[in-house]
Amino acid sequence: MTSWQSSFIKTHTLTDSYISDVEPIVQWVKAEYTKMMGLPFCLGLNGAQGSGKSTLAAYLAAALGNDGISVAVVSIDDFYLSPEERQMLATNQHPLLKTRGVPGTHSILQAIDVVDSFKAQRQFILPRFDKSQDKPLQSQFWQKVETPPDILIFEGWCIGLKPEPAARLKSPVNSLEAKYDSSGTYRHYVNNCLAQDYQQLFSLLDKLIYLDVQTFERVYQWRLQQERQLKMRLGEGMNDLEVAEFIKYFERLTVWGLASLPKQSDLTIRVNEAHRFSIE
Repeated sequence: MTSWQSSFIKTHTLTDSYISDVEPIVQWVKAEYTKMMGLPFCLGLNGAQGSGKSTLAAYLAAALGNDGISVAVVSIDDFYLSPEERQMLATNQHPLLKTRGVPGTHSILQAIDVVDSFKAQRQFILPRFDKSQDKPLQSQFWQKVETPPDILIFEGWCIGLKPEPAARLKSPVNSLEAKYDSSGTYRHYVNNCLAQDYQQLFSLLDKLIYLDVQTFERVYQWRLQQERQLKMRLGEGMNDLEVAEFIKYFERLTVWGLASLPKQSDLTIRVNEAHRFSIE
């Protein structure tokens, strides 16, 4: 293990096995990048909340950078609309859209512009979103990328998803939808958003990696873990009940991803209950 790997393990509180688990993924990305023959390579990375996608993206950036391949990482979370914009959606479309998360609550045209600029090898700016304040950071804190990297990793919980078939929209998936979306207006709106500009964004991805967590129940347990760690570190975070309610917004499309993305992605990585990775 190299010094930078040891430092990464310590910073992210990982076990030593992470390095051996992730090495085949690093080699796969390098091979796919080589096939691009020097063209800009946009890599999509989909994983449910708590799956480890942000850590994996950071590790890939470090490992590839160590081999002389420059990488920038952006999350779809950084394109969330402001509370004011979401309030307008809540007023005009459906009250549940006040809560960030689902397709329709991102500035997706801005995301498309970022990837277009990367592909054209123009400088671009990566926005940043402050989840603790539930609003975008002021633009002076955004990341200006003046020299376009070799690879742009675009990570997020709904990256690469196709819209759900109409038959899946007929019934609510949980108590949130049953109580607040009995008519189906909300889920149809979200699905229509996913079918439109989001597909334009996803069409710009050269390859897609999917972290397959296998069951939605794990998402709840891992999100609980994240929030408890956040509370220990910063003294703030959601309580267990708030976590249970919050992840209901993500359940429908996370479950759809579990059903659809293993067949659709270019590389599927099975994530077990101990967060160990294995390539399927």
